[in-house]
Amino acid sequence: MKRKAKDTLTAIEMDRGETEEFELADGRVVRIELLSTSAQVINTTLQQLKTGEEAGRTDYRFDCTLRINGHEHTLEREVSTQRSFYEPWEIEGVHIWLDAVDDIFDFLSETHGPCRMNRGRGESGYKQARLALQDSSLRICPDRMHPWCPLPEGGLKIEDCYRGEDCWLGAYNGASAHGGLDINHPPGTPLRAPVDIDDHFYFNSLEMGHNNNRWRGIRRWPNGAEWILQAHHMTELTVREHTPIEKGRQFARGAGVLSGAADHSHFVFKIHDYGETILLDPWILFWQMYKDRDPAHNNPSG
Repeated sequence: MKRKAKDTLTAIEMDRGETEEFELADGRVVRIELLSTSAQVINTTLQQLKTGEEAGRTDYRFDCTLRINGHEHTLEREVSTQRSFYEPWEIEGVHIWLDAVDDIFDFLSETHGPCRMNRGRGESGYKQARLALQDSSLRICPDRMHPWCPLPEGGLKIEDCYRGEDCWLGAYNGASAHGGLDINHPPGTPLRAPVDIDDHFYFNSLEMGHNNNRWRGIRRWPNGAEWILQAHHMTELTVREHTPIEKGRQFARGAGVLSGAADHSHFVFKIHDYGETILLDPWILFWQMYKDRDPAHNNPSG
């Protein structure tokens, strides 16, 4: 498929052998082909993979090999170590975030929030890699971002993601890929709009009879892309539903509802564009928030 870099992040999912042509702001076209993917367990406390144990832990790595303008590049990630909070690669003028590969579901289930790729042609029936792309001369969105919650000094720390495992795709109880990013903080912690929000509402709430308060905010960008932001375990809303929220305004108090072993808020990020909705690591938003809070800040990945 051929796409032109927008002033907002582009999310893509690929099958092996598939090619993406990504046109930069200066007109250059970067050709990206997915050659291979793999994933391996680094360590686990489980007796049997995919069978969770209370406070169980599984750390793993995954990678993909891309042919970019004729040159091969292997990108590798780790989850749930501190390396979960990573810097994007910059190759041929493109920032590339390697979000996921389908191989991780050889040893993880998907029972703790949606996080798998959309349907594809692979043996598993799902797309085989998920990437986020942006022209490296552009930000992930045209507006400076406001912190969604108070940003921990020195960057996010994996030990502050619930019990130290619940970053994006972290293995909850050692067995299930986590469909969000947890950040531990006290009940009542203020949550603020990271960008202007066009519409927002609870899609689950205690008042509706659910076991949790789960919020969704929508940002419709002028370029046609739509960002879907979610926060769960919320104590209460402070802005009436279905009203716009300007960037930086407090819209809720976080944590405190169904938060389990550690009070935390759970963050979710999706992009709807080109007729499909793709989930991405909320870390990408926090990466930009750290950059925007202090351009001279040390590497936000710690």
